[in-house]
Amino acid sequence: HITITNYLLNYFSGLDIERRNCHGFTALMKAAMQGRVDCVRSIMMAGASLNARDCGRHLTAREWALFTGRYETAWVMTRLMERPCPHQYRDTYSLEWPRLASLVVKAQESRGCLKRLSDTIKNVFSIANVTNPEDEGVIDHMVSVTTAMRSPFLAVACQTVCPDSPPGVGKRRYAVPEIVRQQRAKELHSANPDRMDSHLKLFQNSRVTFVAKTSVDRRASLQTQSLRSRHRSSSLGTVACHEAMELQRTSLMPVHMVMRRSSVRPGFSIPRLRVSKAPPPTYEPEKIRRKSSAKDGGGNLLQIPKWRYKELKEERRKAEEAERRRLEAVTKRHLTAGKRK
Repeated sequence: HITITNYLLNYFSGLDIERRNCHGFTALMKAAMQGRVDCVRSIMMAGASLNARDCGRHLTAREWALFTGRYETAWVMTRLMERPCPHQYRDTYSLEWPRLASLVVKAQESRGCLKRLSDTIKNVFSIANVTNPEDEGVIDHMVSVTTAMRSPFLAVACQTVCPDSPPGVGKRRYAVPEIVRQQRAKELHSANPDRMDSHLKLFQNSRVTFVAKTSVDRRASLQTQSLRSRHRSSSLGTVACHEAMELQRTSLMPVHMVMRRSSVRPGFSIPRLRVSKAPPPTYEPEKIRRKSSAKDGGGNLLQIPKWRYKELKEERRKAEEAERRRLEAVTKRHLTAGKRK
């Protein structure tokens, strides 16, 4: 389950985590009910809502985990809500233990003879109990340093593309295609910003031409204003203006070129529809008889395989059946002969 969950969360950019089934349960609720701790952790870190409730009992995912007896899952959810963001994935994370300085100062303090003697006796007679690691303790800090992005274990082999935005509980996590797309866009913009600006100017200066349905209206829409005023007025400015409009009208592309879509010239997409005549009400489709065996002419169909051990078993069963019938016939013959005597 965890393999499929991580694959869907990492490689499907349009995944809806809050999608509900017929009972109103989200993916986080179902994982909490079934005790899938790894799935619950991955879904929570992907940005699932912790306050979503179902339509029946109106319980959250954590309440469903407690209701179904999944106490380990509920504890993991509580721990994630207490520490929702792994700060060791940031570039500003310091590898130094915050409590180290105070502990060093405390260890370097001068102790008297009585204090040293009491500490020695306490260490001799104390029982070493195995306890859980403390929060912000040395074990916790060791795990954080080991998994940090600046750690020597990960800095050599890994490189993050968004160190300023680590994953967190309730925060939507981008899929790999989205991260790669954003990274490529940043690289293109940093490599050639003039090219990006030219594309923006091109789309800002573009104009959409609406084409009518009928051919008459389509011709009228592609033409410019009427040229009657050109014949009425004889001024040079008006003639030049109308000559420019005439040139613009004659430079328009054909309709099939306007309607065609490409990467340079986006246009309208006209679907092709095929209309066929409906059959009469009394029409009944011909029933095609399936050929089930080679005798019926179905030799091209797949046949049930014949296993050798099954054939031997069937032959042995037939031989035992024949022997039993023979013995029954012999016994019956002897009984009949004894009755005659």
